[in-house]
Amino acid sequence: MAFAINAAAPEEAALFYSNAEKNKELGCIGHLRGDFGHGGKEFWSTWWEHQGDLKIQAFKDEFNVLISSLRKQGLLKDRGSMAEFCHAHPEAKIPGAWHPDVYGFRVDTGGYRYYIRCFPQEGDYNFYIYCYINEKERLRGQTQSKPMPPVPTKKRREPER
Repeated sequence: MAFAINAAAPEEAALFYSNAEKNKELGCIGHLRGDFGHGGKEFWSTWWEHQGDLKIQAFKDEFNVLISSLRKQGLLKDRGSMAEFCHAHPEAKIPGAWHPDVYGFRVDTGGYRYYIRCFPQEGDYNFYIYCYINEKERLRGQTQSKPMPPVPTKKRREPER
């Protein structure tokens, strides 16, 4: 399955980084950090949990398919393929990033949004993938978790005795 990979908008730059205060509000499930090793052809990754209750089986299944697809499509195949992909999309450079060669991409699916931060250079982590529940699902979850306001009742007047 191929996923549409789009350059993220400059105003989305904060979504490529951890923010403990905003994770819950934004529906951040967690992020995957990885690199391609010294030779640029390996695949090393670590998962960082943000909200374990959002990491349901449907997300896990989709995320596994996404990673496999991105490895086949080239973005996460190896460091050279990532560099080619990033340099072909200069509009994806993240403004104000710590290095001029940091790129940000977004993948949207029915239930989730993935923000992929790429740094196709040796000597640092090459990618971070921040996973969010999509806006519609997040808002639905917020309304379902909020208690219903009490129904106002009219106070009945007791007859005088």
